[in-house]
Amino acid sequence: MPLHRTRPTFILSTLLRLACMDNHLKSPLFVLLLCSIVATVAYPARSESSHHAQPQPQPQDFPNEQLYHAYLVIQRFKSTITSDPKNVTATWTGHDLCGETTYMGFYCGSPTGEDKKLAVTGVILNGYSLHAPTLQGFVDQLPDLALFHAASNNFGGDIPRLDGLEYRYKLSVSTDPPLETQDYLGQKATLSGKGNVQLGHCVTANFDFSINIGIKRGGNGGNIIPGVTDAKALLLNNNNLSGPLPVDLGFSKVSYLALANNKLSGQIPPSIGHLQDSLLEVLLLNNQLSGCLPHELGMLHKAAVIDAGMNQLTGPIPASFSCLSSVEQLNLAENHLYGQVPDAVCKLAGPAGRLANLALSGNYFTSVGPACATLIKDGVLDVKNNCIPGLANQRRPAECAAFQSQPKTCPAVSTTQVTCPAAAPGERKVRDYSSYVTYATLHD
Repeated sequence: MPLHRTRPTFILSTLLRLACMDNHLKSPLFVLLLCSIVATVAYPARSESSHHAQPQPQPQDFPNEQLYHAYLVIQRFKSTITSDPKNVTATWTGHDLCGETTYMGFYCGSPTGEDKKLAVTGVILNGYSLHAPTLQGFVDQLPDLALFHAASNNFGGDIPRLDGLEYRYKLSVSTDPPLETQDYLGQKATLSGKGNVQLGHCVTANFDFSINIGIKRGGNGGNIIPGVTDAKALLLNNNNLSGPLPVDLGFSKVSYLALANNKLSGQIPPSIGHLQDSLLEVLLLNNQLSGCLPHELGMLHKAAVIDAGMNQLTGPIPASFSCLSSVEQLNLAENHLYGQVPDAVCKLAGPAGRLANLALSGNYFTSVGPACATLIKDGVLDVKNNCIPGLANQRRPAECAAFQSQPKTCPAVSTTQVTCPAAAPGERKVRDYSSYVTYATLHD
């Protein structure tokens, strides 16, 4: 049976209606979803469902082996779901993964760009309130995924492994294109690299996208690690995920990592330093992460957001944090950090950096330098509820003394000058939290 080709306007209209209803059209999350789907997804996974019972699909019923494999993965995952209040999984039947009304939440595209073989490239289960014990054996078994967004569900277990995903994606999103009107009401749209989407009487959003899809297998390009992906989005805020972050997280090449409001524990793995050329935003807020603040976190020189607030991290701020030349939001509040707030970090709010907000409240810091003192006065740095003499709103001396008397196992800050990765020039910007992809997913 031939595969039903779906018009791009169907994808656009569906997303835009949802965004309009939720007033999140201007959020970077919407931009990310729209860009990922429009650019890599030629066919949203929905088709007309039959009212009659269907026989079990066979391999020959699918256009290619990739979609048959995805079908098996989806069916296994479906069998583990214990709660589906919106009855989404009722559409996960049959062989047509890439139609209009079946397999809601799954989107297909041709990631190789040459053989035109369809594969599942996007999974968007955001807000469906699905309950399942784990995502293992699901996300990590769909090797063509560019986007997985499943916030506001109740998925448990560990973070799924991403290092086995085959394809390498490059994604960049900005919000300053020239105008080009597209109207879903008339079911007419010209999808291009830059444009403007107008939702009838709702609101208007600008978007600009550039997504290149290909496979790198070494050769003249240098040593490419087999099975490593480049620039993916993993958005799993507000679930019930537990256990440690994967030790090989840094080989997943994610660009947007949002894991806030879960029950993750253990250390931030040193491998995160391998993401220095790809990670743009990381949100680890409100988990149970512990251990020393890793030196490698300071190597993420392209990251605009690093938020590990409300955990149990400890140690001094490593000298490597002076390399965060692109960071705009740095939140380490409500942890067990101590020592001096490095002046080199505070200088990131000056001409050489872009830092607009530095949150360090609720720790055990004991001193600040001149640059940090200036940021406190300017409202950029929050150090309330620490142990800094001479500043207001600090912890009680007895509480500070009790903490200082505890054994400290984290390495002292090195006095050796840190060699930072080459930084791109930029300027300090004060942006609303909703303008960041990861922060936007806290509410979408």
